[in-house]
Amino acid sequence: MANNYEFIIAGLPMMALDFESREFRMDELAGSIRQMVSQKDNRLIDWLFFGMEAKNMNPHFYRAARKCKDSFIKGYYAFDWEIRNIIAAYNAREYGHNIVTNLVGRSELTDALVSSKAENFDLDSVSEYSAVLHKIMQLKNPLEREQQIDKLRWDTAVQLTTFHYFDIDVILAFLLKASIVSRWAKLDKETGSRLFKELVQEVKGTYKA
Repeated sequence: MANNYEFIIAGLPMMALDFESREFRMDELAGSIRQMVSQKDNRLIDWLFFGMEAKNMNPHFYRAARKCKDSFIKGYYAFDWEIRNIIAAYNAREYGHNIVTNLVGRSELTDALVSSKAENFDLDSVSEYSAVLHKIMQLKNPLEREQQIDKLRWDTAVQLTTFHYFDIDVILAFLLKASIVSRWAKLDKETGSRLFKELVQEVKGTYKA
């Protein structure tokens, strides 16, 4: 059954519903999917989850991710690196910390974050996410801020899989969004429930496509 993407993706809604009824267990959900995909695809799942751990968010990981041949891993972690640095700069400025020591890697973006005195860091020319992140970082409620950041992550996963129907990238995007659902199910049940319904509807829509 390995790499029968149509079969696997068709089953994602029911798989998610099954795990939701037993209290959403991300490790079990991922484990079930791992059993149905190839060793090569399991390595991509390893990439996905490895990058989600805070201890692995370092320049070495992001450099390696940029070289990954899979378009979802490459695209998502380029996005992840960008928004994490922007968020880190806003937080450092808010709490009076040194911006430089809170950034990961070096680029035109990080140089701008260090040198700019503007409220929005003047990032329009170096980041497509600068405007939306500036709005998010102005929110006073930390929970609402986190919700909006995760919405940006979710929307990016959707964007990265546009015109993908039956391939590993659809499964990687599903696992990413499922991890967001899992986190919010623990933090805020109402948000977790809403995101879960959205996840199921999205994978149903993907299969119908």
